[in-house]
Amino acid sequence: MESIEKIKAKSKDEQLEMAKSPETSEEELIALAQVGNHRVRKALASRQEVSTNTLLSFIKNNYLKLIISERKDLPEEVLQKLVEEDNWVIREKVASHPDLSEDIIIDLANDESDYVRTSLLENHKFEEGFLNKMVKSEKRLVRKTFASSTPLPADVAKGFVEDDYYGTKVALAKNPSVGSDIHEALLKDKQAVVRKAVCQAPSLEPQIKKMIGNDENDSVIEEIFKREDLTVNDLDTLCCATNWRARALVSKHPNVTEEQLLKLAKDEEKRVKLQLAKRATIPGKVILELVFGEEQGNNIKKLVLKKDLDSDSLIELSKKGNDYVKKVISKREDLPEEAKAILSEDPNETVRSNLKAS
Repeated sequence: MESIEKIKAKSKDEQLEMAKSPETSEEELIALAQVGNHRVRKALASRQEVSTNTLLSFIKNNYLKLIISERKDLPEEVLQKLVEEDNWVIREKVASHPDLSEDIIIDLANDESDYVRTSLLENHKFEEGFLNKMVKSEKRLVRKTFASSTPLPADVAKGFVEDDYYGTKVALAKNPSVGSDIHEALLKDKQAVVRKAVCQAPSLEPQIKKMIGNDENDSVIEEIFKREDLTVNDLDTLCCATNWRARALVSKHPNVTEEQLLKLAKDEEKRVKLQLAKRATIPGKVILELVFGEEQGNNIKKLVLKKDLDSDSLIELSKKGNDYVKKVISKREDLPEEAKAILSEDPNETVRSNLKAS
């Protein structure tokens, strides 16, 4: 065996030849790992027939550690050592290893890095028996991790529903492999953060959206409307929600239909109609329903009478509007002749005066 001093004295090319040569002893390989450049260390990292002790010596070097962590043929002792590394990139690479022991899997599931836990889930499928054990784990981050495992067996999912850590239930709610029975169970949870997570599930059945629309927490209601896949049928369902804020948010949705707006214009809750009245554009029929439906006060009328109104709506308002409505529209410069003719004969002097001034 050559001493480390002799190896260090060799040229970089000679060191590289030693790193590749099958004649080089493991003691010499360890010495090369200490003195060689990146090319030498890269060659060392790719050597297959070296002992576990030699690999453990190699990974004392940060560069070698990073390269070796990508290998898929590492023994348990080396993997365990790499899992203990501070660098999350190395732990993430270990998580993608195809043959991990149960202890290492649990260590990785409890990792503080989202990237490490995600790598573990993306590269492994877990047996139902193992997952059932994880439901009872004392480490809540472990439970949270495996609640995201896909596919998740139904019995395992039911076990996670009962978890006392909200993070586990949030992960479960977002798991694409759980069914509507799990979503329904989670919507009964006392914590709004869990119910909000259900709103973020990859897909939701209509009955689940209906339950969400009836939620008493406004932040949960707002969360369901962040979805980009709400259909006209979904909006129909939410038009009938018991929480008025859900109905109000339907009125602001880009896919809302005129029929739905007309229904909301007749809503018993004035706050729903006020939100509807704030829309940039409102169909004429809906305008008329809002104006004639406001029996007390003029807040809604103030909002809608400022908007662009079609001729038919202006004529109808001229015919059937109360004094307040007529006073407002008589100031408009876009009145059709028929509306002007009607207002010119109005008994209210202010209406007639406004008409002349406009």
